[in-house]
Amino acid sequence: MKIQDLLHQTRGAMRSEEAYALLVAMAANLKSGGSMDEITVSQPRHREVLPLLEGSAKALLALEPEERFRTLLSFFESPAAERTDLGWLRTEAVDQIIDLIDGATSVRFSHVASFVPCLTYAHRMSLAGKSPRVWFTWINEGECQLMRDMAATLDFEDIIAVELAWPWERKVSGDADVEVVLPPFMMPIKHLATVPNRTLGLLGLEEGRKARLNVETVSIADAIENTRGRVILCVPEGELFRMVGTEPVARRALLDSGRLQAVMGVPSGMVFANTWVKTSLLVISAADAASNAVRFIDLGHGTLSQKGRRGRAEILDDVSWRDILKGEAPDDRTLARDVTRDEIIENNTVLVPERYLNVGTREQIDALLAQCDVAELSEVVELVRPVTISANDEGEYTLFEAAPGDVNERGFVSTPKREITVDRAKYNKAFNQQLRPGDLLLSIKGTVGVVGLVPDDVPREGEDTIWTAGQSLMILRPKKRVNISSLALYEYLSNDTVQDYIKSIAGGAAIQTIAMKDLKGFAIPMPDDETVRSIKESFAERQAIFDEIDKMKMKLEDVRNCGWPHDLLKSPR
Repeated sequence: MKIQDLLHQTRGAMRSEEAYALLVAMAANLKSGGSMDEITVSQPRHREVLPLLEGSAKALLALEPEERFRTLLSFFESPAAERTDLGWLRTEAVDQIIDLIDGATSVRFSHVASFVPCLTYAHRMSLAGKSPRVWFTWINEGECQLMRDMAATLDFEDIIAVELAWPWERKVSGDADVEVVLPPFMMPIKHLATVPNRTLGLLGLEEGRKARLNVETVSIADAIENTRGRVILCVPEGELFRMVGTEPVARRALLDSGRLQAVMGVPSGMVFANTWVKTSLLVISAADAASNAVRFIDLGHGTLSQKGRRGRAEILDDVSWRDILKGEAPDDRTLARDVTRDEIIENNTVLVPERYLNVGTREQIDALLAQCDVAELSEVVELVRPVTISANDEGEYTLFEAAPGDVNERGFVSTPKREITVDRAKYNKAFNQQLRPGDLLLSIKGTVGVVGLVPDDVPREGEDTIWTAGQSLMILRPKKRVNISSLALYEYLSNDTVQDYIKSIAGGAAIQTIAMKDLKGFAIPMPDDETVRSIKESFAERQAIFDEIDKMKMKLEDVRNCGWPHDLLKSPR
């Protein structure tokens, strides 16, 4: 039988996901010897499809266990499931996560995204003639009931136990050999009272204190504080990068525990089918297997994945995440690398894999820095972060607000496209972020790394029209007491190798961002006077070439305009 054909027949009476849950409930009820009179529906119109679903439930139970499992699980690969929280994980990713469990006899699956992995693991172990202890823990009663019905229908009642609770509450005692934790992305915890005091304490929070806290951070703290076995925890990239709040506290505690075995960087779309959020799998070792090194792995590496449908990364055949995790570190350090705890702490406990796998780029930059004097960026420039300035319809002053797209091919900031009018108060507010000759702009959010020079003919202070910068940019204003050439700084930051490095230190779940700590500590070479003179000569030579290119473009346009039909169809000026 085909689930999709059945659900198509019921779509006039109820949504596909509702029909599916009702079908499974009816099958579970029939299997336990119940009658259809015990089935309740939320709306009268649902009753008209009950006979159809009853017949399908009986047909489902008549299938062999293997075929019954495949039939029921096929729903989670359908577009209907992608509209719910149940159909997120791609089948090949589920298989890899199951392999990481490595045949453990007791496994706890937490949060709704672990629904399919939980069933798949129970099925595989059952086929192997084994009876593991498996828990499914989640706070939603409807989804927990669906798991109970699925377990009954698939003969997993003696394998899967369902716990209706937040996973960190741990209402059911007993340690699992492995925990698979797949929390909802960036979901805030509204009621801190559900989090045990010891777990809050690990994050530096006191009982009764209000704080911004999300499920991923609590899941990390919970794994450190309340587990003894291995943990496989999926988090968005922002959790591994953010420098404020409880996230860096949780990362430091995880490092100090010595239990962080690996961070596996997952390209967007490889694991979760309906999101482009970049994620990572944290592999946390058992409490008695601490280590001083962490293996960083790029699962999007060309030897492990390829571009598939809609540009999403797909896992190559014969690739095993478990083998990459457990085997010797490969010679290719852009694929995987073992990194010491000290190096991670030097990087502000950021756990984004790309930061540690850009070894070729970093080594080239380090070789250059070893040949000259070096200063941190915050020592040579004033870092001015623009604030939001809203428009006034009848304002007497004009602000042109620069964006990354306003940097031209010559390397200069051209006249910004965004123009707003403001009153005197907002004009005064914009004073510090007014662009001045010698300033540089560096994009630190979104399209990170774009760098541009502010031209000498930019409007001066006190004029009614001035240029400012948008919030995605940082103004780098050379300090007067430091002998740093704006042009030399531009040449360094715009270099292709340095650009690759800048992109590698950015992070964020959806929007890439360079953290302020990383920006302030960015190492800058300080070229001598002779080198600065050669930089100016080279830059001037490039500008002369651009001038010639502009002349040739004008000549090309003139020649084109003299031919048919352009000479007859000249645009009015």
